[in-house]
Formats: sequence, structure tokens, C-alpha cells
Amino acid sequence: MIIDDVINNISSLKGYSLIEKIDKGYSPDEKYIVTIGQTKYFIRLSDMKYHEKRKIEFSLLRELEKQGVQTHKAIEYKSDANLSVMLLSYIEGTPADEIIKNLSDMEQFTIGLAAGKELRKVHQLQAPHPMNWEAAQRKKFNYYLSEYQKDRFKIPQEQKILDFINHNFHLLKDRPVTLLHDDFHLGHIIIFNRDFNGVIDFNGFDFGDPYHDFYNLSLFSRRLSIPYCIGQINGYFSTSPDDTFWRIFALYAAMNIFSTIVWTKQYDPSSFDDALERIHLIIQDHDDFTSAKPLWYKAL
Repeated sequence: MIIDDVINNISSLKGYSLIEKIDKGYSPDEKYIVTIGQTKYFIRLSDMKYHEKRKIEFSLLRELEKQGVQTHKAIEYKSDANLSVMLLSYIEGTPADEIIKNLSDMEQFTIGLAAGKELRKVHQLQAPHPMNWEAAQRKKFNYYLSEYQKDRFKIPQEQKILDFINHNFHLLKDRPVTLLHDDFHLGHIIIFNRDFNGVIDFNGFDFGDPYHDFYNLSLFSRRLSIPYCIGQINGYFSTSPDDTFWRIFALYAAMNIFSTIVWTKQYDPSSFDDALERIHLIIQDHDDFTSAKPLWYKAL
């Protein structure tokens, strides 16, 4: 089914004048911007095997709108034998990872503040069912550690990192479980007129410890903008984060070192050198994991 046929079956899109395909991202979905007059809409086409998850995502977007989260508004959802079709409002602007270095430190910090406040709203949605977060994370980490150990490549600081993980893993016991964006980074923060204009791409949503949504600060955002990272943390918390937050923050950063190595080698080997550069930054930021609070963080 071509995009024109899909659009012609959506009553909200009668009289469209322009269709633009979006190729950015790892998602298997097809994404388009459709313009009617002066208004743009966002369309996501998914294989029917993702139907249930997309249907839940659509309902979650409606719940997020009630929470006042600045993200896509859910307009219409349709499915047939071949495709699920999600029609959403379009958020004007540019992904922050493309332009944040062109902004002043204060502008970067202010965007981080706004993003942190939005993330706090996201985490107001509770998980529909209870879960044992600690056990789920243990299973996931053991898998990645096992895959990492099968390979000849080793990080020199491996034992220090594993010691830190083993010493702090108990902190995941009885953590609150909420909705997670689960891919919250600068590529999904939209900037318009040098200011925050929304967060996008909830298609990888999950449920779990809200602090888990901070792991991308270490893995991606920190390298692009420290002021943004400080802003996101300060915007999320009404007071300075406590020691428990920092230890859990560092725990997720440490665990992600192994999953990043395994995932990159399996799915994106051409970017392995880049992944190693990010990993070395994480290790430096935590002083070989003798420090839970990263060296780049300071209250502004």
C-alpha cells in the first residue's frame, strides 16, 4: 500500500498538498509529514506485528496530553490486515542534537530545564501492572554481560565497573515503576526559535524505574551539551538530587557500558569507535566508578 492510498483513507487529511518522507532513526516504521494548508501532520506506518504496541502508544499519548506533556497529540488510529496507521500532530522545529552546539550555554541549560520538567510529567503515569524491576534488570544485565564475555574485546576498567554494579544493584529493589520514554535524548528533543518545543518518539516506551530515563545523559547527551544535562536534572528535581539518585544514575551508566558494546557490535559495527569514545567518557566522568556523581555535574 503506497502512502497516497493510506492518506486517502484518512478523513482528517482530505485536501493535502504535500507529503514528505522522514528517513532519520532506527525504527522499522515509515514516517511522513503531511501538509494541509498551513497545518502539518505526522503519520507513522507500522507493520501489523506492532499493532498492539502502537495502539497502546496512541492511548498513552492521549494520557500524556492530559498531563500537559508537550508532545504529539494523538488524532486518529487505524489498522487493516497489513498496516497500523497513527496520525499525530506535528511538532515544529529541529532535533536538539543537530543544533544545540550553536546555542549559548544558558540557552542549552534552559532547554534542559524544560526537558526535565516534561520528563517529570511523563513519569506521573503509573505502570498498568506491578513488576519486579530488579529481577528484570538482573536478567537483562546478565544477558549482555554474558554476550560481552564471549568476545575477545575487553575494557581495561572492566573489574572496577563490575564491582560498582555488584555493590549497588540492590538499590533497584522496590523501585517505583512508571511510564518510561526509554529513549530520552537530544535527538528526541525539539527546538524551535532557540527554545524547547516538545519531546517526540514515544514508540519505544516501556515501564520501569523513572531514573532509568536518565541513562542517555551519560551515553549521548553529555558529549553534546553539559549545560543541557545539568538543566535536565535540575528541571526534573525540585531540590538537589540525593545520593540514592546519583548511585542509581551511575549504576545504569555502568550497566549500559556492556550493553552498548554488545548492541553496537551486533547491529551497528561501523560506529563501534564512536561508541568506545562515549564509553571512555562515561568511565572518566565517574573516575573509574569511584564516584557516583559525574564530574561534569555542578549546580548552576
